[in-house]
Amino acid sequence: MAKTKGTNLVDMVKFLRKQREAAQALLPPHLHSYLNAQLNISAWYPEADMIELVKVLAKLLPASSETPLVQIGRLNARMHLHGTYAHLLEDARPSVLPIRALALWKSMHDTGEFKLQVEEDGAEARLAGYGHPTHEMCVMLGAYLQELFVMAGVRDAKAVERTCCRSGAPACCWRIEWESGAQA
Repeated sequence: MAKTKGTNLVDMVKFLRKQREAAQALLPPHLHSYLNAQLNISAWYPEADMIELVKVLAKLLPASSETPLVQIGRLNARMHLHGTYAHLLEDARPSVLPIRALALWKSMHDTGEFKLQVEEDGAEARLAGYGHPTHEMCVMLGAYLQELFVMAGVRDAKAVERTCCRSGAPACCWRIEWESGAQA
């Protein structure tokens, strides 16, 4: 069973707790404990639970110009990289992001081989062997990658998923593009 670190759940659970009544009505009963029990940020939790929490969070987020899953992916990047994992953005040049992105993935997920290659005007991200691939995770990860590059000083970064393991591809792959020289 694929697992995710508690740091990946804490902000989501805080939001759901603030919307406790609505969240409890939407969450499957076996997940109600997330609304009450203390999360251990260094413990591992089922990825399947995370996706169910994401689905409820998406329903409770305020309206935005972005789809809820894109909003969640971008917010996760900001919260992770301004909080627990801020040290990974101390040297935030795009050229050093591959090693940082790999460290981020390994610190939050116990399955999946994540690789990131950066070029002058774009990057390729590849995730193979992930233990709980879902539509939600693919959308959120694309938005997370886009926000990661924005936080590294790239303007107008866009991420597009090119292949997906859920469609039979050997890996989920994203292309992150920006205009050459479009760094802040």
